[in-house]
Amino acid sequence: MRLIDIFKITTPILFAYIPLGIAFGVFAVSFGLSWQVATFLSSVIYAGSAEFLVVAFIVFGAGLFEVFVTIFFVNFRHFFYSISMLNDFKNLKGLAKKYSIFALTDETFALFKLINIKNEDKQKAYTIIALLSQIYWVFGVFLGSFFGTYLDFNSEGLDFILTALFVVLAIEIYKKTRQKNILFISIILGLFGLFITKEYMLITTLLLASFYIIIFKNRIKIDKY
Repeated sequence: MRLIDIFKITTPILFAYIPLGIAFGVFAVSFGLSWQVATFLSSVIYAGSAEFLVVAFIVFGAGLFEVFVTIFFVNFRHFFYSISMLNDFKNLKGLAKKYSIFALTDETFALFKLINIKNEDKQKAYTIIALLSQIYWVFGVFLGSFFGTYLDFNSEGLDFILTALFVVLAIEIYKKTRQKNILFISIILGLFGLFITKEYMLITTLLLASFYIIIFKNRIKIDKY
């Protein structure tokens, strides 16, 4: 698989991560962080929502335990991502496997589930997709934090970019799998989480979705999803 082909696959993430990274960079420097610290945080933490929280924790002097517990629950969904990727990652080896697990984000997970890659190409493709995605994010944060230090920048509305990206990816996954029952259950669970559980929406919907898959796994073609 050629590098240019892998790059084309990641263009939806490119157009989402750079603007949102810019928004985070502006957010970070507006709280008094330097562009160097903001860029470093985006490199080692690499979890969008968690990074926004870390900035607030740094500014308000939160304790390490509070930071750990909060970030753990914010990123709890990654347990489910990793479980569903076990069959794919078992073919990866060495540093490629470790890095692909580290760099697994919401967007790369959705992309991995959407694209078709031959087993012999997975080690190269997965690693490069994860690496390019992180480069997009870090570069966006650098741009936002560096220029945000010297320029006034209105980032209002940029957070909708990732929502739009997930809508597109969800549509593409449905077009690929044609799993109407999964689509219907996903909508029901999403509405339930939005209006009933509210602030616990993400964890609740993921847990319920996992129970549904476990209980009804014989009725759905989960290997194609």
